[in-house]
Amino acid sequence: MIIVFGATGFVGRYLCINLKNKGKDVLALGRSKNVGEFFKENGVNFQYFDATNDDSYDALPTSGVECVINLAAITDKHEVAVEKLFEVNTIGTYKTLEFCRKNKIKKYILASVHKLYNDIDKEIISEKDDPKYRGEYSPFIISKIAAENFVEYYNRDFDMHGMIFRFTGIHGYGELFGHLHQDGSCTKSTFEILIEKAIRGENIEVWGDTDFKRDHIYVKDLIEVLEKGAESQDCKGVYIIASGHGASVLEEATAIADTFAVDKKSKVIHMPEKQGLLRGYIYDISKAKKDFNWEPKYALTEMVEDYKKEMDKRFYRFRK
Repeated sequence: MIIVFGATGFVGRYLCINLKNKGKDVLALGRSKNVGEFFKENGVNFQYFDATNDDSYDALPTSGVECVINLAAITDKHEVAVEKLFEVNTIGTYKTLEFCRKNKIKKYILASVHKLYNDIDKEIISEKDDPKYRGEYSPFIISKIAAENFVEYYNRDFDMHGMIFRFTGIHGYGELFGHLHQDGSCTKSTFEILIEKAIRGENIEVWGDTDFKRDHIYVKDLIEVLEKGAESQDCKGVYIIASGHGASVLEEATAIADTFAVDKKSKVIHMPEKQGLLRGYIYDISKAKKDFNWEPKYALTEMVEDYKKEMDKRFYRFRK
């Protein structure tokens, strides 16, 4: 069995359905009862679970568990107190590791973030680069670094095979475009805004220096490496999970305009005089490729085309 903590999020939904479709015995855990119903409709075992509540662990299976995947987190987009970040991201990780130790579950994957490199300005970033960060998201980043340290501690002291996957930005169709704030407002990513403009056939402005390239990953490539991590035997430590190549906003906008045109194709207009991205980032993923025998399959064009197929399959209607 594979237990997935935080299964009701975007990545968790993709992962659990994919594991089930491949014949894996998977238990999805999370706090969203609506997504729980979605899992049940698709034949995935689901339990309501709160990683910060000790009683939740008493209801979990303790035998036959081959791997735990921890996707549970309060992210940098959530508007919460710093104490809550550490309660969920750090102490929650500690509790899941303790559950594994007590029940002799050796294999563990923690989802972490590439934002801990947000103050590094170099052409290619790898696991050899130490975290260097600044800005308003620092408390979130620190809570994730502390969680990573717990994984490394359990590897050293309890002979666990804990893997830390530092995810880059993830693209993929979700049930909701944008992030809803507590006041009901919604913030959409640049990628989502470009798609909505392309669907309407509106002009798409691309600002700033288009030499900056960002290394993002498609959700289906991410799911594949998570599955390979769960199947691995001796892997442990930190892995950067990205595509290994970058794309500029101009390249993204052009691919989206080509793919999402309905009645009229959007015109992409470059406006270098307006401030755009301040930096780019591309990651060295050779360690993950080697250890997991994994190769990302979705380049920019393939990613955008598959994104549209996923939207069409789910009868997506974008919000105006």
